[in-house]
Amino acid sequence: MNKTRYALISVYDKTGIIELATHLEISGYTIISTGNTYNFLKSTGIVNLKKIDEITGFPEILGGRVKTLHPAIFGGILSVRGDESHTSDLMKNRITPVDFVIVNLYPFREMKDKAISFEEKLEFIDIGGVSLLRAAAKNFKDVTVVADPSGYDDVILFLKNKQVIPIEIKKIYAYEVFKLTAEYDREIAGFLNDDTDILEKNAEELNISLKKIFPLRYGENPHQKASFYKFAESSDELESFKKLFGKDISYNNLSDIDSTLDIIKDFRDTDDFFSVIVKHTNPCGAALSNISLQDAFLKARKTDETSSYGAIIAFNKPVDKETASEIKPFFVEIILAPEYDEEALKILKSKRNTIVACYSNEFMTEKKSLSFKTAADGVLVQKKDNIPDDISTFETVTNKKIPLTVFNDLIFAWKIAKHVKSNAIVYAKDGTTAGIGAGQMSRIDSAVFAYQKMKNAYGDTIKDFVMASDGFFPFKDSIEYAGKIGVKSIIQPGGSIRDDEVVSEADRLNISMVFTGIRHFKH
Repeated sequence: MNKTRYALISVYDKTGIIELATHLEISGYTIISTGNTYNFLKSTGIVNLKKIDEITGFPEILGGRVKTLHPAIFGGILSVRGDESHTSDLMKNRITPVDFVIVNLYPFREMKDKAISFEEKLEFIDIGGVSLLRAAAKNFKDVTVVADPSGYDDVILFLKNKQVIPIEIKKIYAYEVFKLTAEYDREIAGFLNDDTDILEKNAEELNISLKKIFPLRYGENPHQKASFYKFAESSDELESFKKLFGKDISYNNLSDIDSTLDIIKDFRDTDDFFSVIVKHTNPCGAALSNISLQDAFLKARKTDETSSYGAIIAFNKPVDKETASEIKPFFVEIILAPEYDEEALKILKSKRNTIVACYSNEFMTEKKSLSFKTAADGVLVQKKDNIPDDISTFETVTNKKIPLTVFNDLIFAWKIAKHVKSNAIVYAKDGTTAGIGAGQMSRIDSAVFAYQKMKNAYGDTIKDFVMASDGFFPFKDSIEYAGKIGVKSIIQPGGSIRDDEVVSEADRLNISMVFTGIRHFKH
């Protein structure tokens, strides 16, 4: 039997490979390698080096698409040492066993988002490398396989000490390889099958891989352990927001942050200053201002000062010193903004129990297409409710015409109601929420609750305000109530079997009404 010992090296990422190849050579291994890796190792002084085609007797073809896919290579990797039939096959075909497979893959994840053509991206789908890794990982009892440069140091240590690598260690390497190739294939599958089409295609299976980003303080309650995971094909960093300082982020914090970012997205295109205050994923106050961010915050907070305690405060524009000074006296869980000026950060750093974070503008313009929720030992998957409202399709269904200022208030209230737990009622005036009713079992209850909130905040000072409902009115009782409390105009989806009755009641009470034709429930 040929006593030559082979180690195969084929790497895109050359980090640390010179030192590893040197120690393999010192340990008596002949290194076989593909074109670019061969040239790189040769240029560094590695002597016991052979090209793949010297082993296979077959040249690289198809512009490098086929290099290692040959029985002379895979027979050497997959042969079980000690198996007489395998040994006989190797001898008959003059194949030498391969003891080490050091391979890393074309960086498909990084290249798929580059500004290159679809065909160029396809060329970064690794075929030979994945095949080599899988073959070596399958035969891990006889072959040491390493796919990540971070593992080279351990292998070098064994080589230096002339130690046999324990099978338990080689099994770990194999596990890492199969995990890597599974993630690699998912990345490619996602690239070729945009997830916006998954539901339309009625896919029978949905392969999802998650990786842990960081542990959380606890879950919804202190006795519940929790961690934050991201989809494996995405980066290891949070693209949505970056914590600048403050305490560790909890499960509830992340849930609130997610809801808050969705609200900000709906106001990202406005030229006005916008502030929203969120508690338990519900907005408890929001306001637009053409004066200042400080003014927007104070108006938003006025809606429900009690619920603002320990809430999230978010803004659509950079936080300045004046706004930070207004926030400073209050207990706030989280502050979210695109930026902060230097003076604002100095003020906010004194709030040790507050998380101060900035969100990315890139994330704000990105449309994540699917949402997931566990239920009944399974997972509910749906398209996210992120389609833009086409205001041109909204229909005034009552006789009374709607002035532009009132219509603008309707649109503002409608956008906020979209993010309030159903059944949702929002009262608004002059680009500011006046009262919010969330999560009640009946729509009339939400209407009453929202009015109580408004009375608590403003007394009887607000007149001719508008009303938004996230769902249609099943009965005219909410319209009757709206007439009693002074609602001037109502916006709602429409679609009830009693729409005619509801519209007639609005006309009787001289309340204008708009149907949007779209519903925004949030359960």
